[in-house]
Parts: sequence; structure tokens; C-alpha cells
Amino acid sequence: MEKSNYPEPVPPASQLAVLPFLAAMQGFLAASAVADLRLTIHRVMHREGQEFLQQVCSYLPLTEKSKGTGGRIFSVDTGIMGASYEHKKLFRTRRFETDQALQKALLKDAILKDATKAKSWIAFPFLGPDDQVVLILFADCNTLNFFADDERVRQMVAMSNGFCRLHDYLQDSPFTNLRNFPLQKGEPNREGGKAYSVQESVDLELPRFRNLTSFNYEAAAA
Repeated sequence: MEKSNYPEPVPPASQLAVLPFLAAMQGFLAASAVADLRLTIHRVMHREGQEFLQQVCSYLPLTEKSKGTGGRIFSVDTGIMGASYEHKKLFRTRRFETDQALQKALLKDAILKDATKAKSWIAFPFLGPDDQVVLILFADCNTLNFFADDERVRQMVAMSNGFCRLHDYLQDSPFTNLRNFPLQKGEPNREGGKAYSVQESVDLELPRFRNLTSFNYEAAAA
């Protein structure tokens, strides 16, 4: 399944449709003390009869290091974003009293071999009108318990609801040269790794689109 991590093109219009939202989310999160924050959005996409998760754009903040991360493809059960896809819930790193306690738990999960600097993760889905997963927001950082803050997470979800309302409106396309072309459905590919024991689900009402069923903006003929 590693070959599926190779990037495949994402329409520039789809990337531009999420970048302003992610930049605003980055600004909100960076207003607090946080180290090595990065965030992105994945979409559910179809390839050869199967569904995968595809990273819509490079990680924010946009840097030389983050270039080339957009377009990567993952099985729908990969890590914390896979857990949010499978269970249709918000997942995050649970609270730890000390960094040493987190590191001990990560060692049990055998994640330290990946040389990750992250100490806090979050992922949550954006659902469509039939409860299907359309998008998944993913973020991590090197600040202990950053996403274990309930109020911060609630505000992230509130911002995401605004994003959903905007794109529901755009389905009636006030821009004649922009369309969200429907993506095919497929059989979910489940060849990825699972979530870690350091992560927990949170019962929050998820962001939801009223009209949008897939995310595939492209330029269209006028």
C-alpha cells in the first residue's frame, strides 16, 4: 500500500477552495502558544473502484518543507484520520499529565520508530447529507495536550461549520467558471495502519454539508 502514498494531482480549484479556510484555522490555533503546528484536509476520492483519502493540499504553514505533501493517497483506515473516517467521530490525543507519560504510551504503540516530533493530534470528518464522509481535517503539533483542550476543539468545529455553510451556498455556483464535479463512490480500501492507543474519540456534533456529497472543484467552461 506504500505506493498509494505517491501524490496524484488535485485540481488547483479544489486546493484553492480549502487554503483560505486552513489559513484562518492556522491563524486561530497559532494565536496560542504552539510548537510545530501543521494542518491539512483530506478528501474521500475514488481510484480503480476503491475509495481512498487524498490530501487536498500541502500542509500549512506553507513552507519549502511542506511542498509535495499535497495529493498523497492513503487507505481509509490510516491512523487517526482513518479512525475519524471509520467511526465518523472526532479523534484526538488524550490528555497526559507529563511528556514522559506520553512518550511511554507512544513507545507501547511503536510510534517512536517513526521519529515523530508530534505530541498532540486531531482529526475530524465533515459529513455529507447522507452521513457520508466528504472531508477530514487533520492537524498535529509538538505541544503537549494542545488538542486535549475542549474549548479549542469546539471552536475548531464551529469554524468548520462556517466552511460547510459557504460550500453549500457555492453548489448553486455564483461563479460561472467554477463547478464541484461529483466523484464516484467505491469500496473503501482498508490496508492502512490503525489509530494509536494514545488517542480518544470525542462526542461532538460534527460539521455537516447540507448539499455537498464530494469535494472536487474544477474550472469549467463558461
